[in-house]
Amino acid sequence: MGGDHESATLSALSAAAFPYNGSYCSRRSLSNMLNSSPQYKFLFNPYDRDLILSIDGGGMRGVIALAILCWLEEQTGRPAYELFKLVGGTSTGAIICAGLGLGMSAREIMDDVYKARLPKAFNRAKRLRWLRFLLNGLRHLYPYGPFLKSLGPLGEGKRLADLDGPTILLTTKDLRTSSTYYIINRGPGAPLFADWPLAGAVAASVAAPLFLPPVQGNLVDGGVGAFGNPCLATAVEAVEYLDMPADKLLHISLGNGYFPNTYGEGAGKGFWLKSWIEYVIAEGLDDAALQQVFMTRAIYRSMDFRRYNPELTAENIRHNLDLDIGDIDPGALALDSCSTAEIELMERIGYAYAAKIDWMKERALPWNTIGGHAEPGYEHSDWTNSPFAAQKF
Repeated sequence: MGGDHESATLSALSAAAFPYNGSYCSRRSLSNMLNSSPQYKFLFNPYDRDLILSIDGGGMRGVIALAILCWLEEQTGRPAYELFKLVGGTSTGAIICAGLGLGMSAREIMDDVYKARLPKAFNRAKRLRWLRFLLNGLRHLYPYGPFLKSLGPLGEGKRLADLDGPTILLTTKDLRTSSTYYIINRGPGAPLFADWPLAGAVAASVAAPLFLPPVQGNLVDGGVGAFGNPCLATAVEAVEYLDMPADKLLHISLGNGYFPNTYGEGAGKGFWLKSWIEYVIAEGLDDAALQQVFMTRAIYRSMDFRRYNPELTAENIRHNLDLDIGDIDPGALALDSCSTAEIELMERIGYAYAAKIDWMKERALPWNTIGGHAEPGYEHSDWTNSPFAAQKF
C-alpha cells in the first residue's frame, strides 16, 4: 500500500514537472480525459483547501489566464468549474467567470468565446472604427451589437439567480452613484442582483470607457477605479459574506500579463501631454492591481493567496518561457488583439508560464515564478551637484 502511494506521488510530481510541449488539448480529448478517471492527482493543493479564483481585466489578453486554467484542467483531470467554489472577475475576467458559472470548462470558453466568437465581433466592429469614433462624438470605438452576439453562450435568457455552478462575483462601476457593484449570485448580496440578466452583468463589467458604451448608459468596466484586479473583493466576499474560513482557502489570482512601465534616467524631462496621460493611466491601473495583492495578503495572512502574472516582454518570453514569438511584439498586445497569431501566442504564453510555476509554493507572488513580472524595485537618486541639495528653506 505504501509503495503504491509513493509511486502515485512520484507520478504526480513528474506530471507537474514536465514542461509544456506546445500541444493543446482539443475539446474531444479533454472530454475523454475528464471522463477517464485519471490515475494521478496533480499536487498543488495537498491540504485540500477550498479553492477560489480571481481574474483581472485585460480584454483579449484574457486568453493568457484562460490558458493557465486550461493547463490546470489537463493536470488535474477536472474542469475548472468543479475546481473552484467561488470565481471573481473583472471585465474579461467576468466573461471567464460567467462561463465557469454556467458549467463551461476553461477549454470550452477558450474555443467557443475567445477563439471563435470574440475575434469575429472585434473584426466586424473594427471596420471603419475610427470614422465611427469621430461620427459618434469620440464616445466609443466599438458598438455593442457584435459583442452581445459573441456573448451568446454566456447565458441567453439566464439570470444571475439561475446559475448553479460555482458562485460568481463580477464587478462594475455605476456612473449614477460612483460606486463599484460586486455582482454576486449567492450570499447576502445576491438578492440585489438576482434578476439581472447574466449577459447584462457581464456586459457591464466589460464596458471599458472609449472601447464600448456604458451599459444602460450607467454601468462601466469594473476596472474603472481600484478593482481591475478583483482579488481583494473576492477574498472579502469569501471570508466575510460566504463564511469560508481564510485558513481553509487557497486563492489563485490570475493576471493577464504585465507590461513594465519604466523609463531610462532623466526620461521625464521629455514628457509632454500625451506621455503623461499614458503614464498616469498605466501607473494607476498597475498600482491599483498591485495594491489589491498586497492588501489581500496583509488582511488575510492565514489564506494561501497566490498571485500569478507573466511579464509580457520579448526578452522574458524568449529566455524564461522558451517561446518563439515570431514577429509579434508582446508589449503591443492590446484589449482588442484578436488575430489568429496573437491569440495563439497568448495561449502559448499562458501554457508555458503555467508549466514553469512551482504549484506547491504557498503564498507565491509573480516574482517568485519563472517568467513572472519583476518585484517592484528601487533606483538610487544621485543628488550630487543638484540645485535641490543646496536649497535653503
